[in-house]
Amino acid sequence: MIVEMSLNFKIFRLDYSGSFEEIALKNLFNNLTLFNVLIFYIPDLKRMYVWMGKKAAQSLKRHIPQIRGAISRKYPELKILRNITIESGLEPPEFLNIIGIEEEILKSSIKKLEVKLLPVLSEINRLKEKSDKFFITNNYGEAIELAQKIVNLAREIKDDSLEQDQINFINEAHIRARASEILNEIEKACNEKTKIFNQLVEAEDYEEARTIVGEFKQKYADKYDLSSIPLAQQLLLKEENMVYRLKIEQEKILKDIDNFSEKFGDNTNLIFLRETKKFLATIQKSSLKYFDIRIKDQMNLLQSKYNSVKNDLCNDLSKQSGAALKCIEKGEFSRALRIYGEIVQNLELNDSQKAGE
Repeated sequence: MIVEMSLNFKIFRLDYSGSFEEIALKNLFNNLTLFNVLIFYIPDLKRMYVWMGKKAAQSLKRHIPQIRGAISRKYPELKILRNITIESGLEPPEFLNIIGIEEEILKSSIKKLEVKLLPVLSEINRLKEKSDKFFITNNYGEAIELAQKIVNLAREIKDDSLEQDQINFINEAHIRARASEILNEIEKACNEKTKIFNQLVEAEDYEEARTIVGEFKQKYADKYDLSSIPLAQQLLLKEENMVYRLKIEQEKILKDIDNFSEKFGDNTNLIFLRETKKFLATIQKSSLKYFDIRIKDQMNLLQSKYNSVKNDLCNDLSKQSGAALKCIEKGEFSRALRIYGEIVQNLELNDSQKAGE
């Protein structure tokens, strides 16, 4: 059947998914059927032939315009200068010479396959046309049901090539059906998460908003290409923009904390306590919206200093008050008054310092 060839070449069979698989030369003749689309690459000529079986499905042939690009992406070393599409029965002599098959032998083989189909040809054509339309319009359940009927007919007439073609068709339909289910699931999740995300952002609960998107990414990002799903892209972009905006606002808060700390330095008086209390209350109110751990760390440091200064001042006042009370108990009233005067003077000094700022 196969005569000596003048050139080496690669052979691929197109699948219903639009991908292709390389087939061995010894299996070439068995793949020249009514239903296959084969790709031949001739290295010495840098030429690609696409051969279409007489009854190749439309859902298969619709991938033909993309074959050249797909081959180049997968095999960049295969340079293609010419791309020629050939229909079964209309093979030019140079093509037959290259693949090493005699014209009469190929025609005889195709004729035998057609004769096999004659008893059920009209029914198969009808079923294939309908299943193909269902496949193209993403109605995979109907397409699978009709394809299974074709498989049964192929088995009745013992046509292995038709049976295998429809099994491949069914497998791809199952894959696409599952992909369609997953897409619907992801889009539904996107709509739900986007609604909740918008509500949380409006309520300024940014931490929870980020958690909502994080849960979504954890569930789907590792398994599926979310960048190819517009609704998912929109949700991820919303979170990205929110984080960017908050980062700018958080940097400003950190700068305000640094400026405040620098302003008071090592001061340990009442003014420091009063101003720090007000400042912490302001920052605490706004920082609840953010999730930068640096803000919380800086606030904790400032709060610790505030508590330490407050405790020290309280201890000093307690000691002075205690000393004054002992003086009173001993009848040393003038000394007690002097101590209380020092306490009042310190408090007034802090107030006057505050007023002078």
